[in-house]
Amino acid sequence: MSNKNRIFVFVVALSMVVITSAACHGPDHDMTATEQHMAHMENAKANYGRHLDDMVDNGILRDMSLADFHFVAHSSEISGTGASRLNRMAHLLNTYGGTVRYETDEADATLVSQRIDHVKEYLTMAGTNMDRVQVKSMISGGGGMTARKAMEVDAKGTVNPAAGASGGLPTSGMMASPSGR
Repeated sequence: MSNKNRIFVFVVALSMVVITSAACHGPDHDMTATEQHMAHMENAKANYGRHLDDMVDNGILRDMSLADFHFVAHSSEISGTGASRLNRMAHLLNTYGGTVRYETDEADATLVSQRIDHVKEYLTMAGTNMDRVQVKSMISGGGGMTARKAMEVDAKGTVNPAAGASGGLPTSGMMASPSGR
C-alpha cells in the first residue's frame, strides 16, 4: 500500500472515530434507556394541561375579572393566585385592551382602592399598555358556568356524538381516567 493510500485510510478511519464519538455523546446518549423514559415522563408531568391554556385564556378574556381571593386576606397585596391570573391577563390586555373588573364584597373603600392601584401597578410592571386598560370595582363579566357543568363538559370532551360512533377522536385532548371521573 502506498503512502497516499495509508494517509487516506488513516484520515477516513480518524473521521469515522470522531463522527461516532460525537454521535454517541449527545444529550440523549449519555442517559440509559430508563433515564430517557424517566425524563420523558417528567416532561409530560411538567407540561400537563398545556392543551387547556387557550380555553383558560378565552375564559379570562370573556370575564376579565378578579375577586377577593386574588389578594392576600385583609391586605392589598396580590396573592399567588392573583399574580398567576394577572400574568395571563397582561398579555391579553396588551393585545386587546379592556376593563379589568374587580368583584368584591369588601366594605373598606380604602382597601378596595389600594387593591385596584396594586393591580394597575402589577399590569404596568408586566408590560401592559395601560392607555387601553381600565381597572374598576364592578361585577365580573362573562356568562360563567358551575364547576359541576365544567367537569361534565371536560369529561365528555368536544367530539361530535355522530363522529364518535364512526371512530372519530375527541378533540379536547383529555382522556377518561380509569375511575371514570
